[in-house]
Amino acid sequence: MSWSKIKFLYDTMLDDSGGVVYASTTDTSGDYDPNYIYNMLEVNRWKAGDSRDPCYIVFDAGSGNAKSADSIAMLGHNLNSIGATISLQYTSATALADGTYLADGSILGDGAGSYTDAFTPFQPSSDRAFFKEFTDPGQFRYWRVKITGHTGVPEIAVCIWGKKTELDYATAGFDPHSQKAKADVNITQGGFVAGIHTKYIEREMTLKFHDADSSLYNRIKTWWENNGLKQFFVIWEDTGHPDDVFLMRPDGSFNNPLIQGGLYRDITIKLTGRRE
Repeated sequence: MSWSKIKFLYDTMLDDSGGVVYASTTDTSGDYDPNYIYNMLEVNRWKAGDSRDPCYIVFDAGSGNAKSADSIAMLGHNLNSIGATISLQYTSATALADGTYLADGSILGDGAGSYTDAFTPFQPSSDRAFFKEFTDPGQFRYWRVKITGHTGVPEIAVCIWGKKTELDYATAGFDPHSQKAKADVNITQGGFVAGIHTKYIEREMTLKFHDADSSLYNRIKTWWENNGLKQFFVIWEDTGHPDDVFLMRPDGSFNNPLIQGGLYRDITIKLTGRRE
């Protein structure tokens, strides 16, 4: 088996200044704003207002702007359970009317066939997180996620698409499935366990890159400076373990010392997240 390098996905076009996210249908009975899909939080979500097919989440980069992508990731969805097929689409149009939308989620003025699939539509294998790579088609103003074939109402907590950051192979051993139970344990005076309340399972990962050159360090530094302490998607080995897609947050310390006269660095990245 040929292993793949560790990848981060944090660079999303959805939160760029001037961009607008719109859903063709949104549940108005609660707080289900489609903008929640890119805040990288699991405590809120977008929910469609009905089960109309197809359903769209549309991104408009704004007049004069164009964005590119080579990856999409999603977490906290029900698309497998409702039998949905998804695709990410783009159009070469640079101005479609005034950015208004039709009821089906298409942009006013887009004709049949004006959108192109970035990858072959597929049905997620579970309701867990997934990551999908594809060939970057170039820069476009309008992008949309198309959801079709579903038998229920779609819901998504986190969904971003943009440019992945490929790091390297870790040079020290790590356990991608390291976990710690966060629980309240009641112990009697005699030392007996009287009760256990497990709150959640925390995932931990420490990545080390010894003798890292400036190219790798600059990619990691760019990630740190642009992402900060926000959560992001970690894909530790998508060739052999494609289902291992984790939403994690970094440690608050960024300290990667120079070695060998300043030519290289020893890089350590500590990550924490909640297990799905």
